[in-house]
Amino acid sequence: MTIPLVPLPQRCELTAAGLTLGPRLRVGVPSGDLLGLAETVAGLLTRLHGLAATAEVTGPRAEAADLLLRIGPVAAGAAAARGLDPWGRDDKADERYELRVGPNGGPNVGTNGCTNGGPNVGTDGGPNGGPNVGTDGGPNGGTVTAGSADGLFRGATTFAQLIRQDRTVPGVHVVDGPALRWRGLSLDVVRRFFPVAQVKRVIDLLALYKFNVLHLHLTDSQAWRLEIAGRPELTDERNWPNGDATRNGDGPQFYSAGDYRELVAYAAARFVTVVPEIDMPGHAQAAIRARPELAGTDEPAHPLLRYLDPRAGAAHDFAADVLGRLAELTPGAYLHVGGDEAFGMPHDLYAAFVARALELGRATGKRVVAWQESARSGALTSRDVAQCWVGDGDAFDADRARASAPAEHHPLIDIVAESFARTPEDAPAAVAAGAWVLASPSRVLYLDRRYAEDSTLDGQTARRTQVGMPHYTPRTTRELFGWRPGELAEIPEGARLAGVEAAIWCESVTGFDDLAFLLLPRLPGIAEKAWTPQATEWDDYRDRLGAHAGWWERLGWGGFYRSKELFS
Repeated sequence: MTIPLVPLPQRCELTAAGLTLGPRLRVGVPSGDLLGLAETVAGLLTRLHGLAATAEVTGPRAEAADLLLRIGPVAAGAAAARGLDPWGRDDKADERYELRVGPNGGPNVGTNGCTNGGPNVGTDGGPNGGPNVGTDGGPNGGTVTAGSADGLFRGATTFAQLIRQDRTVPGVHVVDGPALRWRGLSLDVVRRFFPVAQVKRVIDLLALYKFNVLHLHLTDSQAWRLEIAGRPELTDERNWPNGDATRNGDGPQFYSAGDYRELVAYAAARFVTVVPEIDMPGHAQAAIRARPELAGTDEPAHPLLRYLDPRAGAAHDFAADVLGRLAELTPGAYLHVGGDEAFGMPHDLYAAFVARALELGRATGKRVVAWQESARSGALTSRDVAQCWVGDGDAFDADRARASAPAEHHPLIDIVAESFARTPEDAPAAVAAGAWVLASPSRVLYLDRRYAEDSTLDGQTARRTQVGMPHYTPRTTRELFGWRPGELAEIPEGARLAGVEAAIWCESVTGFDDLAFLLLPRLPGIAEKAWTPQATEWDDYRDRLGAHAGWWERLGWGGFYRSKELFS
């Protein structure tokens, strides 16, 4: 029997009997301070399974609920997480949980754990040979026990994935927790805007697969997507070079302060923290068109390569004001200050600006994240995070670019090539500075890469040559599953690995269906790599993931790619 859990738990054991749910499902918590959590879980169960799920305070009695969420000690057996907590709690963070489903006292019957032919993780206590922790069954229903609300929610999403179409739930005993603390997705809302309702769908998907970070790429050369008090010119579409080309639906094409707070709160209720990014000193054409004085007085190497000039007092004041106001809007622990691809910017100016941006970010009381090029500033510290994104084999190919670009862009290509020539030095420099390293190598974690395999739908097979970035080599879904966080060629030995973060860039995305096309079915595989410490095999993972397609449709992701590697 295949149990469709993704990511695969650390320890999972089948027990003698499960349960059958009625049309009404009660999610219980022992006290009122957890009622909001229970309501979020009930909402998820309703959307995924069509159940009339309700939340209630039941006290500690398990029999009063179909699913009880309670704070308490977790059975031994789940390894502690590594990396950096994105909520800023560091070693105090604990997402481990224990889930029991079935009648109290049921014997263990699962010899293959909760996989189909995978390694035995149920009868000998898991891959490390620990004790069998599933011999006393659980209540006549489901109970999640955890030391924190985070852990309770992670366990509840596991329970949600166990419910079958006939409303039966297999008897299991799960002891689980993440391999890595930081598990994220970077969403580009600049090249294609996504309204609040659509970003909430992204958050729902992240929560289902136990991600805990939504990195919002809010500004770039094409547009500026966040209202900043006192600076209405930034969100004026007339100042955006590609404003019309990036629209999505009617209405404002940016987030008001209220919109942003709504997204942050919605994510937090699902134990996802928002890390907002203001990209600078490059990728700043929209800001410079709104405020030309930010670029200083020097002529850029090319009109498309303008940057925020640290010698301009206006640029310093702008960075300080924007980061300060962003920090006020963001209750989370981190701000992202960009720092990538400042093409054509002299090194001394780049280093000066990034050093100042890092300092300004820290001055808000937040910790800072920046792209890997920021290591060239020499200003990273042990509390900062360098996000490494240039994948092995994805280096900039100047000859290929010249062959496809018009002659007037060739000088730009030479400048870009010069910057990329320095990328092999970035990650080692970040490690030498003692900074945390966040792994986002494009080779396996950039989901704007085109599919190499066909779809079961002819129309999707034809469309895969239009959606996704053409300069990346297409890869199959199976190829993008074939990596492990501790074995990434892009991360130097000795790095303090914060975690992993996928990214979806939207130059080729025309709407939400294109986003679904690129994210699914590949995103859950990244979740498994970030959450599950033991190695898992493609064939078993494919069998587990195949049952999830109906859930994607119910969550509003019907545009997903019907990969023949998964669905045939």
